Formats: sequence, C-alpha cells, structure tokens
Amino acid sequence: MARKDPLSRAQEIEEQIKKLQEKQRKYIEQAQREIGQYLMETWDIEDIEQAKLLIDKFKEEAKKYFDSAQNTEESNGKETSDQ
Repeated sequence: MARKDPLSRAQEIEEQIKKLQEKQRKYIEQAQREIGQYLMETWDIEDIEQAKLLIDKFKEEAKKYFDSAQNTEESNGKETSDQ
C-alpha cells in the first residue's frame, strides 16, 4: 500500500476539521433550542419578545449569581488543595 503524500494527508485533516466544526455547530444549535424551549415552558411564556425582555431584565442578576458561584467553587478548591 502506497503512502499518501503529506499535502494530501493535510487536506484530508482539513476536511475532517470542517466536518467536526459543522457537527459542533449543530450540537450548539440543538442545545440552544432545547434551552430556549425549556425557558419558555418553565416560565410559561408564549411570546418571544416577552422572553427576551425577561432575559434582559435578569441578565445582570444571573451574571452576579454565576460569578458568585464560580468564586465559591474556586475558594473551595483552593482550601482543599491547601490542606
């Protein structure tokens, strides 16, 4: 069996990367759809504009919550490694 030249192999790898990026994009889109659907169902919202308004209203509060949670995790991890 003959070996493929490096340029041909590099091109094959590039094609694989493109396919994987497309697959990644599809998974992200699916996750976003599921999250949006969950949000709309959980908050009993039927209007997209209403959902956007609520998200904007609670955006800063959510950031603060997640920043606080991340800081707590980091300090807990540091305490564990310090011991």
